[in-house]
Amino acid sequence: MKTLILAVAIRILLPLFILFSLYILLRGHNHPGGGFIGGLICAIGFIFHTMAHGPGHTIASFFCICIYVQPRQTGQNKLSHLLRLLSANVVNRKKLKGNATYTLKLLQVDPLFIIASGLFFAASSGVAGLLLQQPYMTAYWADFYLPVFGKPGTPILFDFGVYLLVLGVILKITFVMAEE
Repeated sequence: MKTLILAVAIRILLPLFILFSLYILLRGHNHPGGGFIGGLICAIGFIFHTMAHGPGHTIASFFCICIYVQPRQTGQNKLSHLLRLLSANVVNRKKLKGNATYTLKLLQVDPLFIIASGLFFAASSGVAGLLLQQPYMTAYWADFYLPVFGKPGTPILFDFGVYLLVLGVILKITFVMAEE
């Protein structure tokens, strides 16, 4: 179902879906909402984009990272090489388009990586309780208040992990079904 109306509308709606899902994620540990519904809302935006443009265009637009690489020269230590690559990819990115010494590589972020990252964040949120000799998943909050986040603590780390997990699972299902 590739229509021009959906293709134009999703350009406007996808950033709104993502922003609203982040809002639901951040308000979730104090009010209804959280990682699960936030991940669903974000995934809905990517589902609509996949319906409008196809899975290849969605993956190329949102889940590919372009980096510049250069082989390490003999006699150059690892730290200076890493700093040079960091400078090339962050600071001097526009100047390197015609430079022959750097090679442009595309790294594709697989939905399975998003799932694994979500599982890591959700599981590691309970480790603070174990380190302080409390039961696993004991919640801890900081003593200060941040304007957007509220009081940061381990429940928001768990919600973020669930957000990534739900997003990754739905993206994987969507991409597999759309390619067939």
